[in-house]
Amino acid sequence: MSDSKIEILEAAMRVFTRFGLKKTTMKDIAEEAGVARQTVYNAFSSKDVLLCDLIRHAGVQIEEQTRAQWAETPALADKLDIFFEIALVQPFRIMTASPEVETLEESLSAAGHRAMSEVDAIKEALLLDLFADQSAALAQHDLTVEQMAEWVRVTCVGYKSQAKSETQLRQLLSVVRHMVGLVCAP
Repeated sequence: MSDSKIEILEAAMRVFTRFGLKKTTMKDIAEEAGVARQTVYNAFSSKDVLLCDLIRHAGVQIEEQTRAQWAETPALADKLDIFFEIALVQPFRIMTASPEVETLEESLSAAGHRAMSEVDAIKEALLLDLFADQSAALAQHDLTVEQMAEWVRVTCVGYKSQAKSETQLRQLLSVVRHMVGLVCAP
C-alpha cells in the first residue's frame, strides 16, 4: 500500500474515532489528511471501501508489530502479553474512544465483516505460531495447538466485546495468561 493511502487511512482512523463512522464524511477525512476530497476518492472509491482497507491495514499492522516484538522475546508468557497488547488492548482503546462503539458492528457492511474476519484469521495464525512449540505440553492435557489457539482467540474476542474498561480487559486477559501458563508449563 502506498504511503499516501496509509496517510489517508490514518487520518480516517482519527476522524472515525472523533466523530464516529456514520457521521464522518470523505470530506472530513480529506481535511484531516490535508488532501483534496478527490484524492481520497481516487484512492478509495467509497467510505465503505476505505473502512474495509483500514480494517485490513490494522490487521497487517497487528501482525507486523507482534512478530517484530516476538523476535526479541523468547518466553511464551511475554509473547502472549505482546499479543494481548497489540491485538486486543490497543484496538479496544481505539474502539472505546469512538462515540459509536456500541453500534460499530451493526454499521459494518458485508465487506466490512469480511475484512474483520480476515483480521481474525491473522490473529488465529499468530496464535497458532505462538503455540506451535507447545504441542507436547498441550498433548498432556489432551489439547492440540489448534484448540489452544482457537480457545485463546475466542475467549479474548468475548472479553474484548464485554469488558467495560481497559482495566477490566487487562484483568480478564491476565486470567487467560495464567491458564495458558498452567497448561503449557514444562
